[in-house]
Order: sequence, then C-alpha cells, then structure tokens
Amino acid sequence: MKTFKQHIKETVGQAGLDYELKVYNALNTANIKDFSIGDKPTAGFSNVGSGDIEASYLNKPLNIEIKASAKDQMGGGSFRYSYSTKTFEPAKEMDPEDLELLMSAAKEKSTDIDNYIEAARKIEPIEYHKNINGIPLKISIEGRSKLKTDGLHAKINRNIKTDTKFIIKHYNKKNVYYMQVGRAGLFYMGKNPFNFPIPELTGEIQVEMRLGFGGGKGSFPTDPSTPARSAGLRLQGRLLTKGKSPFSLDNLKDVQQLFANL
Repeated sequence: MKTFKQHIKETVGQAGLDYELKVYNALNTANIKDFSIGDKPTAGFSNVGSGDIEASYLNKPLNIEIKASAKDQMGGGSFRYSYSTKTFEPAKEMDPEDLELLMSAAKEKSTDIDNYIEAARKIEPIEYHKNINGIPLKISIEGRSKLKTDGLHAKINRNIKTDTKFIIKHYNKKNVYYMQVGRAGLFYMGKNPFNFPIPELTGEIQVEMRLGFGGGKGSFPTDPSTPARSAGLRLQGRLLTKGKSPFSLDNLKDVQQLFANL
C-alpha cells in the first residue's frame, strides 16, 4: 500500500506528464508546414537531450521546456550535508537540471547549517553531540529546543530566491529558448530565434529548504538516557512565473495562429 507522500509524488509527476502530452498533441494535430514534432514525452528524466519537446521547424531545432503551472515544482528531495567538506549530496538520483538549481541555492545556506552544527556540538551530552559532522544529525530534544529558541533553526528553514536568469542560462546551454507554462502560455528565454510574438520569461526561482525532525523516538545512552530526535534536510525548487503570453501551445487554435503569423 502506498504512503500518502508516495501517492502525492506520483500524482504530481503524472500531472506533469499529462500536460506535456497535451502540448505535444496540440502541436502534432496543428499540421504545421515544415514542422517536425519529435518524440512523444515519457515518464522519468534524462541528462541527455534538449527540452521536453525536441521539435524542428524550417530544419532548425525548436526545443521547448514545459511546466504544468506558473508555480510549478522543479524537483526536490532529501539531501546530505558534510560539515567537513562543505558539500551537499542528494540522497537519491534526480533530474540533473533540478539538481544544479538546488545545489546552487543550497550553498548559500552552508554557513547557517555550519552555525547550527557548531552550536549543537556544545550542548550536553557533549560526548554525543561533538560527533555531529553534518546532516542527517541526531540531537537531544532539549538541544533541539534551545537551537530553535536561539533562532538557528529558523535561519536554515528559509526560502532562497533568485531571478529567472539562472534557469534561462541553464536552458540556453542546452539549446532551449522556449518555455510553455500551463495557464500562462509560451515564453522565450534569453533570445527568440523564431521571432514568435511572445514575451520573455520573467519571474523568480524559489528553493524551499527545511531541516525536519522525524517523529520516531530515540535517545542517547547516558544515565539516565537522554531523549533525542533525528533530523534530515529537504530541498524543494519552484518556478514562480510572472505575466501571461498571448499564445499557448496547449491550445490548437493558438498553435495554428502562432505559426501562421510568422
């Protein structure tokens, strides 16, 4: 039986694929002259290729990245952090483009995480806390409360925001200059090689970092024992798109009109 989190993860992933297929079908049905749609989107990810749709028009590549909504998630997951090397590592394999985004944002929080770890090492029972060398970590319940009261926990649990220049630069390196966003339409990124009458992508990237403690009970073998809890680090990326385009690739009439105007 699936857990609630597994169900949500699968549902969100399927919704994204369903939207990609909606765009693919609209482009495929439009019957545009000198246009080749490329392969149908499938589940999963790959670090090869360019965009969710790798089409061509007038014998030139037309690669399109697709996001299901203006607040679309851009991947996320659990991360490990090493205090000694100051590096982050995903607990599981993830989409390379999402990983690049999350790692870039996470590095901005390394000092706050270090401060948390250094403070935790000085809390009794020191013989156990002094060995904390990153995240995941284990700390006494009293220690957790003190670090929270001192504001060190809140400094980690903050959103990191940057403008869309990061994602534009990333996609342009992959020869992707267009992004279709559900309910917002088609935008160009960086440059507009086909001169579509559409606006440039604007907005911001938000990475939500959370140091979360599990509900499982634990302890340190002191006399008497010291109640403790374990914590892990989770990062979630999100694209917050601004504005609206006059054309949307999920609409057959829009697709036909867009190419008719070229």
